[in-house]
Amino acid sequence: MHITRILKIALAFLVIVHCSTISAQLHWESIVLESNTWKYLAATSAPPATWYQSNFVDTGWSSGVGGLGYADNDDATVVTACNSLYIRTQVNVPDVSVIKDLVLDIDYDDAFILYINGVECARSTNVTGTFPAYNTTLSVDHEAKMYAGGSPERFALKTSSLVAGVNTFALQILNQGISSSDLSARVFVQAYVNSSTTLFHATPSWFSEPVSFEASNLPLIFINTNGQTIIQNSKIMANMKVLNSILGANNVNDTVFEYNGKVGIEIRGNSSAGFAKKSYTVETRNADSTNLNVSLLGLGKENDWVFHGPYPDKTLMRNVLAYNLGNRTGRWSPKTHFFELYLNGAYSGVYALVEKIKNDKSRLNLAKLSATDTIGDGLTGGYILKLDRPESTDLEGKDYWISPYKAPTAYQQREFFLHVDPDGTDIKPVQRNYIKNYITNFENALYSTSYTDRVKGYYSYVDINSFVDYYIINELARNLDGYRISTFMYKDKDSKGGKLTMGPFWDYDISFGNANFFSAGSTTGWIVDGMGNADSYAMPFWWQKLRLDPIFNSLLKRRWNVLKTEFINTTSLNNLIDSCAYDLRTAQKRNFQTWNILNTYVWPNNYVGGTYENELTYLKNWLRDRITWIDGQIQPIVDVIQAVPDLKTISIEVQAYPNPFVEDINFKCWLPVGAEVEIAVFDILGKQVLVHKEYLKDGVSTIPLKINSTTYPAGIFMYQIKLDGKIQTSGKLVRM
Repeated sequence: MHITRILKIALAFLVIVHCSTISAQLHWESIVLESNTWKYLAATSAPPATWYQSNFVDTGWSSGVGGLGYADNDDATVVTACNSLYIRTQVNVPDVSVIKDLVLDIDYDDAFILYINGVECARSTNVTGTFPAYNTTLSVDHEAKMYAGGSPERFALKTSSLVAGVNTFALQILNQGISSSDLSARVFVQAYVNSSTTLFHATPSWFSEPVSFEASNLPLIFINTNGQTIIQNSKIMANMKVLNSILGANNVNDTVFEYNGKVGIEIRGNSSAGFAKKSYTVETRNADSTNLNVSLLGLGKENDWVFHGPYPDKTLMRNVLAYNLGNRTGRWSPKTHFFELYLNGAYSGVYALVEKIKNDKSRLNLAKLSATDTIGDGLTGGYILKLDRPESTDLEGKDYWISPYKAPTAYQQREFFLHVDPDGTDIKPVQRNYIKNYITNFENALYSTSYTDRVKGYYSYVDINSFVDYYIINELARNLDGYRISTFMYKDKDSKGGKLTMGPFWDYDISFGNANFFSAGSTTGWIVDGMGNADSYAMPFWWQKLRLDPIFNSLLKRRWNVLKTEFINTTSLNNLIDSCAYDLRTAQKRNFQTWNILNTYVWPNNYVGGTYENELTYLKNWLRDRITWIDGQIQPIVDVIQAVPDLKTISIEVQAYPNPFVEDINFKCWLPVGAEVEIAVFDILGKQVLVHKEYLKDGVSTIPLKINSTTYPAGIFMYQIKLDGKIQTSGKLVRM
């Protein structure tokens, strides 16, 4: 063996030994254990103002080992029932330079605030305000978990909170109220220590090492509320910084920001507002609070955004998947981008930046309905509405109206149509009446016994293909809120198509098998048929009626087979899930160290996997089985459109509106199969005024035309329609 090779081997061995020694020196220890001796005060009045500071003399307080509390069978020291329990312990840290990272693991009931050396360092999300009073009550309670086999919650702490020498850890533990049945405080502070020996205590058996909270492959967004509390239904002014490096690596210490300015922010959601991890509505603003359109994380310029914080959805991606599928149908759905949020310096987890649904050139680009659009084509669009629960402040007749038709359930509920854009504040009475009457006329036509009639039926009111797409995606997800809550629809101007269109898709975080009621976790059955009496917000009669229409069913079968080939298949969906999982590969670890729920039921979970990988596998398997069931139901459908023998069976409804007209005129027709349509208009002497040829797909179509009033003055005109060169019908038009 050559001497050089021997030296290389020896050097490699020394490097291995050296690296192993370094690795062995860095390890986790517990600085504070629940079994520490704690000074405590079960407060019946306000404590001294300096109770949380290092120099406070607590010799008059009671003493006991943790955990502390009552009635949870996890209390080494039982305290008297109280609204607030104040506890303190002290630890000597001779050398703070060896502390490389610091986290708090705490099991509590119902809320807490932690101070280290007199400075607030962490708090639960259900407590608000600076230095809450001893008798503060909570609107949201929180149950301890460790006594039932769960894990404590984790919060990142700053190592700069520590000082060389004696460190004081002081906590206020808040009860929901004085009548609360239990209270718990089990506190652990864990440190990543660079030492070859144990300086403090071995970590508990349940402890898992945290991941780094310093860097991410995802963008990082920082919100600073400057001491204000974020609430619902009213935005507060805050500061926001966005790190989104083009290199794909972001660090909390970076200083080059994609955005660094003001925002308005509020808590969003209905049931989700009660989750520990909140979602937010965010509005980018100028310093004077006016709207500021910006591009965030590569999405189009706008000022209205949603920060969706997935909580019961432990894959963290169900909404992202649904909106992706919505966009792939060819119609606009919200675009998304994952990021990690820091709120007032505390890590808040994985979020999805979501484009808020609104009428804008960067969003749902409809005709803009202004206050002066009260007649003619201008009055006909664009409108965005949704079926949903009215807010407590919404007024019937202003912010919403109620359908005249009852839902097909034993409860016989009615549907609430909410004005979204324009909303109830901006919409004019004539505009409100127009869109209400349009949708009511659609419901009248669909409810009637002649609803499949080519002229009298519902076809002329709706973009039927959008109803088909909505049905497919909604049923694929088995979305229990679909059809009835967070269900959007829109109508553009008649000159731009002008039909009622379903979508965009919204709110799918408890879909795709992630709910345990209304049979939502099952991979079989149509959700439109399987909800029983549901709750006080039921789905409209539309969908059951549509499934009785042979034309709708034929279009459903055709579209399903197209989408099944393109992206509703296990290969495509698994690739999409894997792509999202790769983006979240390290961020999900930080998220679930902060929100330790992977092994815990969170309403309304149908499945609790225990690991992130198990959650992804469940989602993939659920989608596989769901696709198989749907396909088995759709393939036997008889395609009656294919059975139409020839074009002689085509009936054409022609409407000229307004008629009499000035210049603009629209022709509506229904085709069972695609065909070339030729529309010719002649004056009273038979001179051709215009001719228009266009290939139309099957279903209902609108063709807008214009006859110049200067060239062709008032009078009577005739029109003639040909299909594939054959005359089908003719009629009369009147120019004012």
